[in-house]
Amino acid sequence: MKRYVFSLHRVLRVRATQETVARQTLRTAAEHAANTDDDYDLRMRNYEANVASAASLRGTVLNMLAMRGVATMRAQAVVESERQRDAAHEERDTAHEAWVQAKRKLGALESLDERQRLQHRAEHQAAEQAEADDMVNGRRLRRRFDSPNGEVSL
Repeated sequence: MKRYVFSLHRVLRVRATQETVARQTLRTAAEHAANTDDDYDLRMRNYEANVASAASLRGTVLNMLAMRGVATMRAQAVVESERQRDAAHEERDTAHEAWVQAKRKLGALESLDERQRLQHRAEHQAAEQAEADDMVNGRRLRRRFDSPNGEVSL
C-alpha cells in the first residue's frame, strides 16, 4: 500500500505560513500598543507635573503667558498621544482578529489531515489483516486438498 500523502499539503503549508505571519504581526502590534501606552503615560505625567509647577509659579503676567504656551503644547501632546494610543489598540485588535482567523483556518486543515491520516492508517491495517487472512485461509485450503485420502473436506 502506498504511503500517506495529504492532498492539501501545499495549502496546509501556506496556511501555516499565514498563521505565523499573523502571529508575528499581532506580536508587533501588541508591542507598539504597549509603547504607545507608555508614551501616553509619560506625556500625561509631564502635563500634570507642568500644571502643578505652574500653579506654584503664577505671579507675574509673563510667567502666566509662558506657562500657558508650554501647558498648551503639553496638552496637545497628551491629546495626540491618546489618539496614537487608540489607533495602536485598534491595530492590535485587528491583528488579533486576523491571527484568530488564520489559526482557525490552519486548525481546520490540520484536523482534516489528521482525520485522513487515521483513515489511511485504518485502511492500511485492514489491508494487512486481509492479506494475513488470505495467507492463513490459503494454507488451510492447501492442507485440505493435500489430505492423504484425497477428500476435500470443508
